Amino acid sequence: MVRKHLTVIAVPLFGLLAGLLVVELGFRLIEGRLEKKVWSDRPTFYFAPEKSHTLQDYPYNAKKAPNTFRIAVIGDSFAFAPHMQFTDAFPKKIEQMLNLNDTSKRAEVINFGVSAASTAHEVPLVRQAIKEEADLIIMQITLNDPEIKHRMPVGVTDTSRFAPYEPQGAAAWVMRRLHIVKFIVKRIHNSQSRRDYIEYFKSLYENPKSWMSFKNAWRQISAEGRKSNTRIVAVIFPLFGLPFDEHYPLSAVHEKILKLLKALGIEALDISEIYERIPLEHLQVLPNIDRHPNEIAHRMAAERIYSWLVEIGALPSEFQIKKRFKQRTRIIFEEPCDPLKPDCS
Repeated sequence: MVRKHLTVIAVPLFGLLAGLLVVELGFRLIEGRLEKKVWSDRPTFYFAPEKSHTLQDYPYNAKKAPNTFRIAVIGDSFAFAPHMQFTDAFPKKIEQMLNLNDTSKRAEVINFGVSAASTAHEVPLVRQAIKEEADLIIMQITLNDPEIKHRMPVGVTDTSRFAPYEPQGAAAWVMRRLHIVKFIVKRIHNSQSRRDYIEYFKSLYENPKSWMSFKNAWRQISAEGRKSNTRIVAVIFPLFGLPFDEHYPLSAVHEKILKLLKALGIEALDISEIYERIPLEHLQVLPNIDRHPNEIAHRMAAERIYSWLVEIGALPSEFQIKKRFKQRTRIIFEEPCDPLKPDCS
C-alpha cells in the first residue's frame, strides 16, 4: 500500500522535475544564443579647452563681443550631455549650423547645462545669461525638472534608480544555477520598475509641492524675460527610457507643461515626435544602462530646434543656413532644399 502511494506521488513529481529540467535547459540554450557581448562606443577620453573652468563648453567672455548673436542654453543633463564630448551636445551642434554663412557676424550658443539641475536651480542661470547680454535663451526641459533639491547639483547623482535587476548574495547564487528563476525574477522586477518609473514622473506633476516649485520657477523665468526684454523659449524632451509611440504614457505631462508655458507667454517646442518609433538603443548614450540621449538624439534635437527657431522668427537672417540639401551622397550637384521650408521636407 505504501509503495503504491509512493508511486502515485513519485511519477508526477518525476514528470514535474523532468519538465523543469527541460525548461531550464531551454532557457540556458536560448540565453547562450541571445547573450550579447559587452561593447562600448563611448570616447576613450573626454577633451576640454585648456582655459575652460568647466566641462560644459568653450570658455567665453561674459562681455559679449560686437557683431555677436548670443544664445544661452539652460537645462540639466540633457543639455550637458554626460558620456559625450561637449562638442556633440545639441547646443554646440546648433552653434555649428549658425556659423556656416559668409558673414562678419558670429553666433555663440553657450551651454549652461548642469546635470541633475531642477528648474528652481536654473532661475539664477537665467539672470546670469541676461546679465551677460544673451539675445535668446533656450530652456531645455526634462520631465524630472520639478524635483526639489536644496543644493545646486554639479553632476548626475543617482544612476541606480530604476536600473536593471542585479541579484546579491544568496539570490545571485541561486540565479547563477537556475536560469528559469533568474528569468522569472527579472521579468517581475523589470515590470515593476517600469511602472515605478512612469509613476515617479507622473507624481512630480501631481504632487502639489513639486508642481508648485516648478510653476513658481517658471513664473520667475518668465518675469525675468519680460523685465529685461529678453526672448526666452522652451524645448521639451521626452524620456529616453520609454518608447515614444501611441502608447507613450506621459503625454499628459507634456501637455500640462505646454499649457503652463502658454499661460506664461513662453514659446515652447515639444520635440518628442522626431524620436517616434526609433528603438531606444539607438538613442540612449549607454543602452539599457544610462537613458540619457546620445549623439544621434542630440543631432536630431539640434536640427529640429534650428528649424523651429527659424519658423518663429527667433534667428536673424545672417544666421539662417543659406546652403541646405536634401541628400549628401555626392560632393556636388545635390538637390537643394526649398528655402521657404525650414525643415527641408
